Amino acid sequence: MRQYRVLRKVATVPVSGGGFATIDLPRDYDYESIFVRVAGGLQVTALATSVRAEAPTQIIQRLEVIADGKNNLFSAPFWFTCLGNRARPITETGARAVTPPSGVAVATYQVEANGIIDMMTADAVRPKDSNFRSSGLSLFQLRMTFGQPGDSFVGGTVVYNNMFVEIYVQQLVEVPDAAGQMTSPIALKKVSYQEIGLASSNANQEIRLPAGNQIKSVLVRTDGTTTAGEPSTTVLNNAQLAAGVDVRFNLTGPQLRAKNNADFGSFTAGYYVLDLTSKGQSPINLTDLWDVSGAAEPKLVLDVVGGANVKLQAVVTEYILA
Repeated sequence: MRQYRVLRKVATVPVSGGGFATIDLPRDYDYESIFVRVAGGLQVTALATSVRAEAPTQIIQRLEVIADGKNNLFSAPFWFTCLGNRARPITETGARAVTPPSGVAVATYQVEANGIIDMMTADAVRPKDSNFRSSGLSLFQLRMTFGQPGDSFVGGTVVYNNMFVEIYVQQLVEVPDAAGQMTSPIALKKVSYQEIGLASSNANQEIRLPAGNQIKSVLVRTDGTTTAGEPSTTVLNNAQLAAGVDVRFNLTGPQLRAKNNADFGSFTAGYYVLDLTSKGQSPINLTDLWDVSGAAEPKLVLDVVGGANVKLQAVVTEYILA
């Protein structure tokens, strides 16, 4: 089968503090990736205390990709597409994932953040197996929820100065053969997330995971022990993936972080990836997914140190196989 790739601009929209924007995406070819680039100025008008660790990803609080107005294919914080995108190890290869503010004094700081929503499985032997076929849809949209200008700083007073979001896409065009046949994706990739508060320590904190499909990974982000809202490595003691007696993953926090470093390289402190398919630098296979189609309650089970400002976010990547 013949195929070719198309990359094109879709929209540029201004950022409004605390607002949101909905972008209509083209409905024609198969989607490999949706790129979200934030760029512009953060104008500090009253001295701030410090720049937050994940700045400036706070400019977009949440991204959603929705098909036909009802099927949510992707729902996760913007930081997940930039600093937490482990299928593309961009943070340790010198790529410009984020350009944070360079100071906290009264001035205008030019910032940038580059997020990627992959419909394809970028780290797989055959990435196109989960491309999203958009032809035939009545509606296909990207929805963004914006944060406040001061969210990238601790303290201070900040306003947006010519801050914009650029949306562009990478698509694959499948060309039918002489018999009119063409390759079709064999899996649908879905990303969702949950957030919970951890007011107190718990050696058996349970988070229910989506049941009925195939789970690839869960990215856990813990925050709040030092500065409210900033990722921390002192919250997670142990993490398990289990469905009844089927325990697929059971590592301490330091062991998990060491495995992530071995698999992915440098990794943002406070992020942990429980990936059931990773095998170092080798491409992954979708046959290694965790089948929870017959499981009643697949769970993420955590031993955590809680506190007044401590929170945990879990981003789940799952697949629906044809």
